[in-house]
This record gives sequence, C-alpha cells and structure tokens, in this order.
Amino acid sequence: MLEAREVSKTFRRSWGGGAFTALAQVSLRLERGETLGLMGPSGCGKSTLARILLRLIPIDTGQVLYQGEDITALRGKALLPFRRQVQLIPQRPESFFDPAMKLGNSVLEPLKIFGIYEKRTAREMLLGTLEQVKLNASLLDRYPHQVSGGEIQRLSICRALLLDPQVLILDEATSMLDISVQAQILRILQELQRVRKLSYLFISHDREVVNLMSDRLVEMKEGRMLGKNEGGTMEQGKD
Repeated sequence: MLEAREVSKTFRRSWGGGAFTALAQVSLRLERGETLGLMGPSGCGKSTLARILLRLIPIDTGQVLYQGEDITALRGKALLPFRRQVQLIPQRPESFFDPAMKLGNSVLEPLKIFGIYEKRTAREMLLGTLEQVKLNASLLDRYPHQVSGGEIQRLSICRALLLDPQVLILDEATSMLDISVQAQILRILQELQRVRKLSYLFISHDREVVNLMSDRLVEMKEGRMLGKNEGGTMEQGKD
C-alpha cells in the first residue's frame, strides 16, 4: 500500500562541513490493513524515513509508492489526495496546535485546508470522532496548555481521523507518555484499526510496545535495514 524502494538520503552537516548519510538504500512495504513496526535506536533514520514516506522531504535516490503509484515526483496540488489519505501522528502533538487557538478550531483546521469543511456536518463528525478517541467535547473550548499530554495526543489522532485517512504513520507517538496513558492510547489505536480498517506504520525504539502492536517488524541501524528479507529483519509481532 505504502512503499519505499531503495531510498537514500544525505544531509549537509550544520557544523564541520561535509555530509552524512541518513538512509542508505532502504526498502520498506506497508500492506493494507496491517501494522508494520519499525524499530531502531535514536538517530538510526526512522523519523527521516517517516518524513520521506509522507513526502515532507525530498530523496536523493529511490522511489516512494502509494497504492502502486510512484509519487516520488509529485508536487503541490497533485499530492493533496495522498496527503489526505496518509497522516502523521507525531511524538510531540502540541506542535500541531496553535497555542492561541481553541482546540475545537484547531482540530477542524485540516478540513478547511483540504476544502472539505461543511459547517452543518463538521460538528457532528467531530463529536463522533471524539467519542472514538475517548474524549469529552468540553475539551474543545480549552487551549493546548490546558490539557494533558495524553489528551492532546488523542486530539491529534482525532484531527487526523477527520480526514478519513487510510494510513497513519505513528512516529514515537506514545513514547513521551506515562505507561498507563500509553496503554490507553494503544488500546484506542487497536480499536480504531479494527473499526476503520486502517494501516499503521508504528515507529518506536521500544521493542515491547512494537511487539504488542505490530503484525510484522523491521529494524534499522545507522541508516540501513537489518537483514535481507524485504530490506529488514522480519519477525512476527503481537505476542
């Protein structure tokens, strides 16, 4: 469904000159309806790969494919259908919310950006999605600094779901949360996947969490996939 083929990426160093290789011929394929776990230590290239799959940064060589179509060269409006269908759930969701804007307005912002906001139906859609992520509608009248880390992460999930995506890329989405809150959000994600038939790329350094969530696992180290099976070490997840 979503695939990276032989992707390489280098960055210029901000100090000392020269460049470093963030990704070296990395391949990965996410199938429809599955959770693919992507593991590795900090700095191994996981988040760079996520940004490339989201088409947020260009690649040096390789391809990004979505539903069999090469989207590597797409730009601007040609990418809008893809951007709606593939959404990011980040490690720090507060970056998605304007601190001066009430959460209810921020959550609805993507609908306006994509030109699908309808005042008559938006509120109903929002309330239904809030129920799916186990949040009370009273939060909508608050500002980002007035809610907990777990609440704002669930709001970021709600915000993404309003676009009716097919894929969520979860980049260390629960790593900053307390264990009890983390467990609650993982249960919500599992239920959402069952009900909405979502595909997840679940990125984490925590093997226990990745094992719990994933149908398959791949591992990265120093910008490369470990092993040779589909470009990575493949293991059965969901112990």
